[in-house]
Amino acid sequence: MKIKITFHNMEHSEPMEKHANEKLDKINELLKESELGDTPKFLELWLTAHKQHPHNKAELHLKTPQFDLHSHTEENDMYFAIDQAIDKMVKLIIKEKNKINDKNKKPETEKKDFGDDKYNL
Repeated sequence: MKIKITFHNMEHSEPMEKHANEKLDKINELLKESELGDTPKFLELWLTAHKQHPHNKAELHLKTPQFDLHSHTEENDMYFAIDQAIDKMVKLIIKEKNKINDKNKKPETEKKDFGDDKYNL
């Protein structure tokens, strides 16, 4: 998985990047457990600090061949914003994985059998 962390309106912070990478490991483990296999995955985290007001913004974007997901949070504390954005992303990933699993486990319907009917023109 390719991970890119971008800092806007703030200096690069090694402890903040380390914290973000530790939290992003949850997403990496969650995607490894799925049926996605070795497909390319790209994760981008944007951290934006506002100079005029104390709101910090964390945006997270995940691209895989099966789905594109986006989560964002705006908080006073940047660490808390990172945690919130990643927690939202984990929920979105679980939701998407369940959708994919439901589609794969869908039973055959009567409509499918209707196509083989003798009255089919």
